[in-house]
Amino acid sequence: MKVAFILPGIGKKHNEKYLKSWLMEPLTIAVLNKLLPKKYDRVFYDDRIENIDFDTDADVICITVETYTAKRAYEIADRFRKKKKIVVMGGYHTTIVPEDVRPHCDIIIRGNAEKLIKQVFSDIEKKKYKDEYTGETCIDYGIPDRSIYQDKMKRYLPIALVETGRGCHHNCEFCSISAYYKGTYHHRKIKDIIEEIKLTKRKIVFFVDDSIFSDKKFAKELFKEVEKLKIIWVTQVTLDVAVDEELLKLMRKSGCAMILIGFESINPKNLKQMNKEWNAKLGQRDELVEKIHKAGISIYASFVFGFDYDTEESFEKNLEFCKKHKFFVTAFNHLLAFPNTNTYRRFEKEKRLLSPKWWLEDNYTYGTISYKPKLLTTEELSELCRQYKKKFFRVGFIFKRWFALIKRNRNPLLHCVFWYMNLLLHFEVDKRIGIPVGHNLDEEYK
Repeated sequence: MKVAFILPGIGKKHNEKYLKSWLMEPLTIAVLNKLLPKKYDRVFYDDRIENIDFDTDADVICITVETYTAKRAYEIADRFRKKKKIVVMGGYHTTIVPEDVRPHCDIIIRGNAEKLIKQVFSDIEKKKYKDEYTGETCIDYGIPDRSIYQDKMKRYLPIALVETGRGCHHNCEFCSISAYYKGTYHHRKIKDIIEEIKLTKRKIVFFVDDSIFSDKKFAKELFKEVEKLKIIWVTQVTLDVAVDEELLKLMRKSGCAMILIGFESINPKNLKQMNKEWNAKLGQRDELVEKIHKAGISIYASFVFGFDYDTEESFEKNLEFCKKHKFFVTAFNHLLAFPNTNTYRRFEKEKRLLSPKWWLEDNYTYGTISYKPKLLTTEELSELCRQYKKKFFRVGFIFKRWFALIKRNRNPLLHCVFWYMNLLLHFEVDKRIGIPVGHNLDEEYK
């Protein structure tokens, strides 16, 4: 039996390349490749960079589905089912809204696949498979097998993605990860993480966890081992990491060069609404940021706009906050009502959703607002996100932030990353707006 793994693309504008900043290596595929029993032949198609072979001789088609790629995933699945292939679909979107996915496949896998993937394929071989399998929350897959996409590595960004754990100890209203893991965190074995980093042979590693510090004891033990590898690493954290100065020092010593912090908003009313009020109770936000910078660690600051107390003044205050601290990079994103999150249910109850399934709309494009904001129009919210991104990534301000980085960290590799990221995002601001989500990519690579 032969299996084809497929990673659907979000979409791209006609005659333009897929956004480079979205081309991270597909870690999920490497994990699935490790979990699949060795006796099965396999092939992988990355819809972001190549044509899918719809005439493949694979017997089973495995498609990972996220909300932004759902429309494209369904189109791919439907085409394969017409060819009498067995289609298996999994991923967070499948887990959270299985009723959305079910009509497009033969089998859905909800939750984590580690402890059931062998059973799924054994059942397929016996022709006695079920239409739905549910995995328990876990993260035990050993070391991902990246060999399935080694021939494509040059097309991806030169950074290794490594997972150390899943989940988060916070319960933010808008978060789909929180909706699934319900405030819990599960981590891998440290020896597996270290061995995987060595095998990637990359000098820059991104720990893809949503909150690696949900288990601080584990994090500290991990960083002591990572220090021996002499790498640069980045990860996503919440601002409360700055409260633990011992942890900050250990992070920097082990090679941490940058952390992505989801500030989301600096308005206390917005933070309360999104169930992130704890973020405003940590003391002076500016002092915590300075602690992180003083430790020699840069910040990728992420903000979300479109909550009920946001106006244009919110953007202005956030930009001033970013200018004051000269962040490495920032993200000024609009709020998304991901299905089955508390935000989605609230908008649904308040009749503010412009489309219950915005991710499947034919005219939905990247940057389109799918709900009715309280104090801004949808057009104003989208345009303000665009404008303030452009203001942050002006060349003059890039230079000012670079001078601040020189004082913070003199690692030449990090400075190369700084210029690469900032120039890339400088030119991508307008390219992102209007990307047709779910656009058929098949003819684009020929």
